[in-house]
Amino acid sequence: MVSSRTAMSINTGRVLLEFDNLWVHSQRTINAQSIKSSKEASNKISMPSSIYQKWTSKLTANASLDKEPSTPDRTLISGASGTLLSGQVTVLTGASGSGKSVLLRILAGLLPMSSGTVRLDDGTLSNVYHDIYETAPVLWRKQVALLAQHPQLLDGSVLENLQMPYQLHAHQSQTFDRDWHVAQLEHLDRSADFLLQDAKHLSGGERQLVNTLRLLQLSPKVLLLDEPTAALDMDTSAQLVNLLINWLHTDAQRTLLWVTHDTKDIMPLANRHWHMQAGVLTADS
Repeated sequence: MVSSRTAMSINTGRVLLEFDNLWVHSQRTINAQSIKSSKEASNKISMPSSIYQKWTSKLTANASLDKEPSTPDRTLISGASGTLLSGQVTVLTGASGSGKSVLLRILAGLLPMSSGTVRLDDGTLSNVYHDIYETAPVLWRKQVALLAQHPQLLDGSVLENLQMPYQLHAHQSQTFDRDWHVAQLEHLDRSADFLLQDAKHLSGGERQLVNTLRLLQLSPKVLLLDEPTAALDMDTSAQLVNLLINWLHTDAQRTLLWVTHDTKDIMPLANRHWHMQAGVLTADS
C-alpha cells in the first residue's frame, strides 16, 4: 500500500514515518512469529553463513533480555498513532512493561502487529509513503533502525565489528569509511588505536559506543533508541548522547524516537514528548 500526502517542504518537520491505530495482542504470539519472521528475513538477504551463525547465536543467547511478561490475552498496544518528523527528537517515557519496547520493535519491522498501519516517506519530493506490509523487510530495516540497550558484538576487533554490516547483502552497495570512524572516536576522546582492540575486552559502555557507531554509519532515516544509555556511567552516557544528537543534525532528513527513563538529561533535547501507559500512547500538548 502506498499513500500520498499533501505537499510539504523537505525542511525540518517533514513526516518521515507515521503509524496509525496500532494494536498488538498476545506476547506469546509475538515471540513465536518474530522468531519465524527473523529467520525468513535472514534467509532472504543472503547473509554469509559464518556471520549468520554467529549473529543468530548471539541473539538467541540474549533473547530473554528483551522479553516482557507473557500473558496470552494481554493487549500490549492499544490503538497507538503518531508521526516522526525530520530533524526532531521525540522522547517516549513510561513504566517498564507499558509497551514502549514493543512499539519500537513494531516500527522497526521486527515484530508483527495485530492491526494498524505503518508508513515510511520514500525520501523524494513526491510525498509518497510506503507501507510496511508492502516493503521487503531488508529494505525497511535499512531505513528504520533500532538501537537496543544490550549491544551484540561478534568475536574479533572493534574494526571487524564495524566492518561486518558491509558483508551483508543489504549494505554491499555501501562503502566502509574508516576516516569517519576515526573522526567520531576523536569526539569520544578515543584514538584510532581503539579500532584494534578486542571486542571481548571492552567495557559495557565501550561496547555500546561500538554498537552505536556500527548502526549510525549505515545512515538510517529513522533511528529508534531503546534506552541506549541506561547501563552506562555518567561520562559515557554524555558521550553517547552527544554522538547521537550530532549525527541527527548532520542530515535534515533524519529523526530520533528515544525511549528513556532519564528525563533529566534527555528531556531538554526533546522536540516532542510521548508517554505510554498500559499500551496507550499519549502526546504532550
